[in-house]
Amino acid sequence: MPGSLQAQEPPPYDPEQIPVPARIPVAGLAAGSYEQNCAPCHGASGDGDGPAGATADPTVFSDPAAVWERSPAELFHVTKFGRIQNLMPPWRNSMSDEQIWQAVYYAWNLHTDEVEVAAGAELYKQSCVACHGEGGRGEGAEAGANMPDFSSQAAMVFVSQGELNQRWRTAHPEIGDAWADAERRAVLEFIRTFSYRPLWAPFVVSGPGVITGRLFQGTENGQAPTQSEVTLNVFQQTELLTTRTAAVETDGKFQFEELPVDEGYYFLVETEHQDIRYTTPILAFSGPDFTEDRVGPERIDTSLPVFETTNDPGDLQISRANWIIEHEPGALLVGQLFTFGNGGDRTFTGVEVEAFDTPVTLAVPLPDGASEVEIQDGLIGEVYRLRQQVLYDTRPVPPGEGSRQIFVRYRLPYSGDSADIVFPVPYDTSTLNLLVADLPELEVALTIGDEAHESAGQETIQGVFFRLWSAPVAGGTPVHVSLRGLIAAGGLDPRLDRGTTPSREMPVSAPPLDARVPLAFGSIVGLLLVAAILLFVYRERTKSPPTKEQLAARREELIDRIARLDDLHALGELEEKSWKSGRASLKRELIGISLAEQQEQEAP
Repeated sequence: MPGSLQAQEPPPYDPEQIPVPARIPVAGLAAGSYEQNCAPCHGASGDGDGPAGATADPTVFSDPAAVWERSPAELFHVTKFGRIQNLMPPWRNSMSDEQIWQAVYYAWNLHTDEVEVAAGAELYKQSCVACHGEGGRGEGAEAGANMPDFSSQAAMVFVSQGELNQRWRTAHPEIGDAWADAERRAVLEFIRTFSYRPLWAPFVVSGPGVITGRLFQGTENGQAPTQSEVTLNVFQQTELLTTRTAAVETDGKFQFEELPVDEGYYFLVETEHQDIRYTTPILAFSGPDFTEDRVGPERIDTSLPVFETTNDPGDLQISRANWIIEHEPGALLVGQLFTFGNGGDRTFTGVEVEAFDTPVTLAVPLPDGASEVEIQDGLIGEVYRLRQQVLYDTRPVPPGEGSRQIFVRYRLPYSGDSADIVFPVPYDTSTLNLLVADLPELEVALTIGDEAHESAGQETIQGVFFRLWSAPVAGGTPVHVSLRGLIAAGGLDPRLDRGTTPSREMPVSAPPLDARVPLAFGSIVGLLLVAAILLFVYRERTKSPPTKEQLAARREELIDRIARLDDLHALGELEEKSWKSGRASLKRELIGISLAEQQEQEAP
């Protein structure tokens, strides 16, 4: 493009600039990340057959030759900084270095398997263990001086399989000289496992951390707990790694030891009382989300109350409600996250409703016309029931603020370019936050009961501009939202020309969601709500695919816009946050177009 800079290139590969893993990478912890971020191009099994791979020429990780001459550090560099010529985005903005290492080794694992590594382990035991040792650290009984340490991150991440093979041939040409190439590769794959944890290997969670706590009855004059043990769930990011149990002493005290204290690890203690599950809040030793119960860098003291039950709903309220309204031509896409609290000292177990076969606890009335109703954490007919535009929850509601959450999303069609919606609010609501995605000609009026409310400003979340309202709502008071200047059915979204289409990028460092976690708007849970509703918007927008010519034209436009964004960022004219969100949005749409093009090619 005349007069334009070249698209932003990644920095040249420099081993001295590659951060060595602080701890052994665990490939299995990147399963979700690989599926979401990598599989669309590289394929679920690393065969390079992902739906978006046709336009990107991705590395085929299932082919051993693809990584034979490439070190893990080189793969880390490409993953972190991207490769613009192959439409490979830089993941440094949405993944930590530790998460990138995990993803690298997940991809690495796709060219080998447990059978090959086991065969290599047997050959290693026969010919190598005497010197190099069982752990590969050069601690064998016949080890000489200056033995290499195959478990050293600082050494192993910078050497490829091909280099290891060459060093082997130079140092010990007599060992394995009669082996087939496949046998040599198997030994090298086994040696590599000294420096990372493969997908099939058990993962041992340990460290200096200690969690102590006390199990007790939270209801006045209630029955004392009789549990003999409690369970600890150990998460890394959102992945459940393992569970442990600890004995409960006569005074209710319990203790868990040898826990990791690094950032990204989260813990949840739980038990059952009268067939109801109770948990502590999410616990963490370090990082921005570490718990208030932490009494030192390696110690947390928490509590785990259980409660008696009641069928009186009088203590229920909504401590916080976050609503999001997005647009498509002819319809609104609505997401509502309700955080319920129980101000009593008994768990509310529900009331009988003639239409249902089980008691119901919480009711969320939906506005007239709501369709395609979806719930984030369950299915209608199982945990939830839906009847006459009212969504019911059947789960018990324990005491405490934020003790239960419901996230529902649905579609609201409208005629012309305006909509008037009445949202029923059956419970006292301490704070209602309403976010309405902006449009150039949009007019929004919010009325709670008979009182009009002015906008509290704007928010930009994941590249989308929203107008914000915030106010308390008394139970039984309707919330009326009037919108003018919407996109009429069959119209075009004007934001497509402004580079403000929603980003589909989900946060990757969120603690695990749990019903006992209090929410604050703008927290990671708020971002998950935004991402979930925007994903819903994206799916709705792509129901009617454009023509083949339109897809090709849009693809070329997106590639050009990615390059222009990179140019502006390189010149310092676009801040990091805006560049990141804009680029992610364009990249996601580009992947969607590649999917559509592939479907077009496969159509009869």
